[in-house]
Amino acid sequence: MLRLLRDWRSFFRVVLVAGAGAAGGILWWESQAARQPSVAYAQQAATADSARANLSAFAAADQLSAAFREVARATKPSVVSIKAIAEVKQRQQARRGRVPQGLPPEVEEFLGRGFPGFEFGFPGVPQEEGGEGQRQFGQGSGVIVSRDGHILTNNHVVEKADKLEVVLSDDRSFEATVVGTDPKTDIAVLKIDAKDLVAAPIGDSALMQVGDWVIAIGSPFGLTQTVTSGIVSATHRQNFDQNQYSDFIQTDAAINPGNSGGPLLNLRGEVIGINTAIKSQSGGFIGLGFAIPSNTADSIMKTIIKHGKVTRGFIGTSIVSINAKNAEELGVPVNTQGAYVQLVAKGGPADKGGLQPGDIVTSINGEKVTTSEQLRQIVASLPIKQVAKFEIIRKGKPQVLSITIDEQSDEKLAALSGNGTVNQLGLTVDAVPSEVAKELGLSKQDGGVMVAELERSSPLVNELRIGDVIIEVDGQRIRTPDEFAIAISNNQGKYLRLVVVNKQRAYRLNIQIR
Repeated sequence: MLRLLRDWRSFFRVVLVAGAGAAGGILWWESQAARQPSVAYAQQAATADSARANLSAFAAADQLSAAFREVARATKPSVVSIKAIAEVKQRQQARRGRVPQGLPPEVEEFLGRGFPGFEFGFPGVPQEEGGEGQRQFGQGSGVIVSRDGHILTNNHVVEKADKLEVVLSDDRSFEATVVGTDPKTDIAVLKIDAKDLVAAPIGDSALMQVGDWVIAIGSPFGLTQTVTSGIVSATHRQNFDQNQYSDFIQTDAAINPGNSGGPLLNLRGEVIGINTAIKSQSGGFIGLGFAIPSNTADSIMKTIIKHGKVTRGFIGTSIVSINAKNAEELGVPVNTQGAYVQLVAKGGPADKGGLQPGDIVTSINGEKVTTSEQLRQIVASLPIKQVAKFEIIRKGKPQVLSITIDEQSDEKLAALSGNGTVNQLGLTVDAVPSEVAKELGLSKQDGGVMVAELERSSPLVNELRIGDVIIEVDGQRIRTPDEFAIAISNNQGKYLRLVVVNKQRAYRLNIQIR
């Protein structure tokens, strides 16, 4: 019996040893198999080896990368960060876009209507809280254009600032003065007291084509010397309504809040645009950025440096482009090219030169005109008092007219367009809505115009509020925005006398005009 038990024990030992050996063999085999590459991985490895061998053939890609690096290195000392500091007082409540309380809902909706989706100048400006005298900070960029300290940037970066601080690439800080601005193209020129600066060369924006590489440098969200790249997505983008003379370069180079005023560069390191706006629902980059062409910016900059301001030509017409949608309404063939004259201001340059409503302008001084925007740009660029040759079509027959160019003013434009915007007052007025007139007890004979927009810099900012109604200017009864603009332009004295009506009272204002 004992012998039998010993035999069974020996048998189990043999089985256990054999099982352990088999298990070990399996584990060893599995470990060896795990170390061997799969068929797919082996194929990927072979492909990677082949691709790496081919990379040496792509020298052009290395050259492009080197070009980006060199543009960034060459331009870095020319790009500056701009901090705009504004002292804000609580009394200055009547600002663009703010709607007073207590107006009828439809009037509030009208006054509060904005332009969602297009950010011209960026939201989310950082500020120090503090009530009376609080300080607001706006962040932007700029580019040095002369060794003695001239800086090109956007008007919207600096327009509301009481103080401007410019920081160079080596962190030196300077207080800047404003040489001049041009809100219509959103250009501003600053000056800092510095010498031997690195000026960025200005390129020819007319040479840029869709698909060309471009580089943007600026201070998005305060991150200075940020470099992004992309291509020219489109040229001659217009009709954004944010500024009157819009002819943007569109790019997909990343542009964000703080990039405003910074340069858009070609691969030769030349400034071919000034970054100014984005198209976005969120306020951030989504691939649609816009830059003012360098040819426009350079021309405006030189005029500002030489004269301190920008003058533009004016002929006194209201015009519209001809297209397939409006050709039938205008009574012209669909394939007609030119700018259709809708209105001619009585006594203005166009009227004196013989231009009539219904005429189609096809060229000015030999330069072809196909849209109303082109006509506006050409006329604006003409020297004051120059006699220009206008080629027109009148009732199907070509004619040539001679028109003497006048100097443009906000009042002349306002009187022509029916929009009572007067920049010297920082004020825009509209016709009085019937609901507001009824609430204030005004009849049609009383007339008046309602304050629709009021800038912080306006001399009337502490005297008027959005929704106030102005019924007299210098003793003259006002019934339309046109009459208001003309009355303001006719004021030659040191004081402007207004009669104002609102829900609380009717009163007279005597404002000193400087």
